Amino acid sequence: MNSHPDLAHVRAQIDDIDAQLVPLLVRRTALALQASRLKHTVSEVKGEDRVREVLDRVAVRAREAGGHEATVQAIYRAMITELTQLQLRAKGMEG
Repeated sequence: MNSHPDLAHVRAQIDDIDAQLVPLLVRRTALALQASRLKHTVSEVKGEDRVREVLDRVAVRAREAGGHEATVQAIYRAMITELTQLQLRAKGMEG
């Protein structure tokens, strides 16, 4: 039994999801930069309360979708960390 066609099929599905995710990530990045223009301090940019709110919400959504909450939160945590650093750089603030 050759598993390669099955792997190719799974990878094609992942590629399809990536094709949907990338434009959404680009949009999310643009919105994060837009939001940063309304923030004036490092603390506001880091927005610890907002980060907790987002991480809690995505955990609930992951659970409702039958997903792995910790993994989804870890992905979001990494994304938020990177976007926070981008916002700080854009404002000339070092994190």
